[in-house]
Amino acid sequence: MEVPLIVSMRAFGYRLAYIGAVLIVLLNSWLAYRSLHTFAASQQWQAHTLETLTACEQLVAEIRTAESAARGYVLQADPFLEKQYNDAINRVWDTFEYVGKLTEDSPSQQARLPKVRERIQARLTSIEIGVQLRKVQPTAALTPEQLAIMMTDQYRYGDFTTAYAIAQVEGEERRLLKWRDAQVTSARGSAYTTFGVATGLNLLFLILAFHFLGKEVTARDRITAQAEEIRALATDLEKRVQERTYELQTSNQELEAFSYSVSHDLRAPLRTIDGFSLALYEDYGDKLNDQGRDYIHRVRNGVQRMGQLIDALLQLSRVTRTDLVRETTDLAELARSVAADLKASDPERNVRFEIPGTPVLAQADPRLLRIALENLLGNAFKFTAKTPNAVIRFGSYPGDGANVYFIRDNGAGFDMQYVDRLFTAFQRLHGDRDFKGSGIGLATTLRIVRRHQGRIWAEGKEDQGATFYFTLGS
Repeated sequence: MEVPLIVSMRAFGYRLAYIGAVLIVLLNSWLAYRSLHTFAASQQWQAHTLETLTACEQLVAEIRTAESAARGYVLQADPFLEKQYNDAINRVWDTFEYVGKLTEDSPSQQARLPKVRERIQARLTSIEIGVQLRKVQPTAALTPEQLAIMMTDQYRYGDFTTAYAIAQVEGEERRLLKWRDAQVTSARGSAYTTFGVATGLNLLFLILAFHFLGKEVTARDRITAQAEEIRALATDLEKRVQERTYELQTSNQELEAFSYSVSHDLRAPLRTIDGFSLALYEDYGDKLNDQGRDYIHRVRNGVQRMGQLIDALLQLSRVTRTDLVRETTDLAELARSVAADLKASDPERNVRFEIPGTPVLAQADPRLLRIALENLLGNAFKFTAKTPNAVIRFGSYPGDGANVYFIRDNGAGFDMQYVDRLFTAFQRLHGDRDFKGSGIGLATTLRIVRRHQGRIWAEGKEDQGATFYFTLGS
């Protein structure tokens, strides 16, 4: 009687383990689905906030367009400029309504919008006065008092400006963006944790199930059936993995196509603006005063800067998606090549590069590391432009578990209280008049280093140079 009882108890224990495993798998699947749902929802809110910020920036741009067209009309009485002005006014209010729609979920933002509308209306009213004066006197020269209405600071109206009103809305959205960025990070971590715990628990119960199967000699047929079921699950899982991999590849291809389309669609109007502004300068430059020619130069400079920003954003996007191919790479040789290119770009510069003559080897993707060194050495080259006897040094030293590589210069440096802003896209610690740049280079470098499982940091003092350090994981 004892042997059948023992066999029965083993069989009962096996059944309990199997039932427990199924329940845990179902629970883990539900938790994983919930984590992914939370992650996706957080990303949607993050995208919504970015869309609202973009709409606010577009609203400012449309107001600028209306002001510029109105000024041109007042000065030239050109019907084309009047049409541009009227179209811009319509777009201003369309964009304002769009901002209102995007912020319907935020009572605090809705409370700010009436003040924004009031400031916009006040500014547009002051512009409209000049336009109507020109319509009444299409050929006569306007008085200085009349022109002053149009030539004042483009956002200044009373003590509370249009720009400040819109900036308040943008400030709230940036606060929401920071909070939602934290939510996305938290949701991503929660999803990873859930999948990790689920995998561990599933493996534990599978081990227990196979343990009971090994003990249950009389249940070989059942073991075979379970093995077949497990193989079927593995096949289904592999199929799902293949499907998800295909979906991910398709998504990346669509993102690449989207990036190209955005770049192409943005470049087309830029080329038009650049071409017509050049033609305007060449054909009518002698008929314009110095201020008019300066406006044309500013337009062309803005177009060129926009083109550079598009190129920088595309490079930042490609760095994230490109395949990482590690191989033995001589960073010193890459640094010497980049330094030679920098010297060739400005032969008149008096700058000395100090780069080791011996190899500095690392397991890294040479193409991505060249981009990183171009950004770091290029920054050092740029920010030593006003430094006599400029010196830029590249080197390395053994760190805690990994080699540390550095680029040091004796240039403009920076205030350490703003160091957290260095590697954020479009964040610049120096004015564009002093040092040109897109604000994308260090953000791109950060992504390259992170893709190599490394880290990057910086130290510096104002007017005493800066040093950028980075590591590369194995």
